[in-house]
Amino acid sequence: MLALTAEEAGGALGVGTLQTAVSGVSTDTRSLKKGDLFVALRGERFDGHDYVAAALAAGACGAVVESGAWEARADAATAEGAGPVYPVADTLAGLGALAREVRRKSGAKVLAVTGSAGKTSTKEIMAAMVARVRKVVVTAANQNNEIGVPLTLLKIEADTEAVIVEMGMRGLGQIAALADIAEPDVGVITNIHPVHLELLGSLENIAEAKAELVAGLREGGIGVVPLVCEPLEPCLARACRPVVRFAVRSGLLCANENADILVSAEPQEGADEQTLKVRWPGGDVSLKIASVPVHTLQNLAAAAAGCYAAGLPLADCLPGFLDSTPGKGRGEIVSLPGLCIIDDTYNANPAAVRAALDNLVRVAARLGGRPVAVLGDMRELGSDELAFHRQTGEYAAAAGVQLVWGVGALSRATAEGFGAGAGHVDSPLDSGPVEASLRPGDVVLFKASRGVRLEDMVEAVAGLARAGRWSAGPGETTSE
Repeated sequence: MLALTAEEAGGALGVGTLQTAVSGVSTDTRSLKKGDLFVALRGERFDGHDYVAAALAAGACGAVVESGAWEARADAATAEGAGPVYPVADTLAGLGALAREVRRKSGAKVLAVTGSAGKTSTKEIMAAMVARVRKVVVTAANQNNEIGVPLTLLKIEADTEAVIVEMGMRGLGQIAALADIAEPDVGVITNIHPVHLELLGSLENIAEAKAELVAGLREGGIGVVPLVCEPLEPCLARACRPVVRFAVRSGLLCANENADILVSAEPQEGADEQTLKVRWPGGDVSLKIASVPVHTLQNLAAAAAGCYAAGLPLADCLPGFLDSTPGKGRGEIVSLPGLCIIDDTYNANPAAVRAALDNLVRVAARLGGRPVAVLGDMRELGSDELAFHRQTGEYAAAAGVQLVWGVGALSRATAEGFGAGAGHVDSPLDSGPVEASLRPGDVVLFKASRGVRLEDMVEAVAGLARAGRWSAGPGETTSE
């Protein structure tokens, strides 16, 4: 961490000058290093105040506590005897204030990413691209909330040149609060889709929530948004910030020529690769890549636009795409004896499922297998949830998927929308009927909202495949 002086850290916390400078911040005694400042956070299942004494005994330079919670504790006096304790009104706000102070002290550019879908993949692609030209810090895994964002910023070192921060939300005002901490120079919104409708009520409210990132940019900041995203437009007009727009060209007729960043990919005949082309105001660049689905190109376009908005040399950044890989459960293609599995179980919404179905049909056509979709419930879609699921089944049938399984109560409507031949099970643990329906050579997509735990079915099917259940011998499938 970029060290804060005793005056800087105390000023951020609003407690006056601390007894020592701060060279590290910890919220967990298991990873605390000697000299760290311990911040006692409180959650539904834990209370950091229970560990203040342990933190000080382990060499923490002090502990930040909530005054109301701390004063009533029987062990307060004992703990304070082991080291300085700094009471504040809200330790979570204190953590954010320390992170903001580090961010302000650093000369690093901060690029923040949010969106209804693809934000983690976009973050990873952009991090790999930025790393080609700058020393970068990036949000780990999905630490994209009010704790994860400050912890990411607190990883900034003296030589850090760029920070890629992912921002998630479950309601209005949350991204605004995160932007207030991170003060981004660039704010990337990947897309707006019907996700969290149960909490936000409408697509317009989702756009409002995501657009808080653009409104919260620091002075001179630049937003990055899709070329076409109607729900965002009123929000962008109110934010009064300059924006860079990105798009993906698909097909010969393209209405996306007005995009600042335009991405396209041309398949190479007889080879499992594409020629990636990126056009931006500074020119054009091409790159040979393995075949990827359209939604990956969309994430790449958003990432490239973020690099461009940050003033980075896009031609030098683009090869970083080759260094990025999808995380587990994010469209990972797994070649097994007799089967090809597309593990996309990390999360789902209607738009993301449609994109995954398109990719399934494309991969199956290339491999010569039957496209099979195992689709679990999509959560938080509000009062129209059954209609969304039914439409997903209808889309699968129209796209050319040959067999659909619905998993979960809502996904019965998915099976109904697909029509004759579809199957349904209540739980991902009911894998028997799905397994019995599969044939050697099938290409099987698994996709659902995170809470469904569809990965349990993936593990069951994969285990049988490895044991030879669908073994195709010499002609078994190969991975992309």
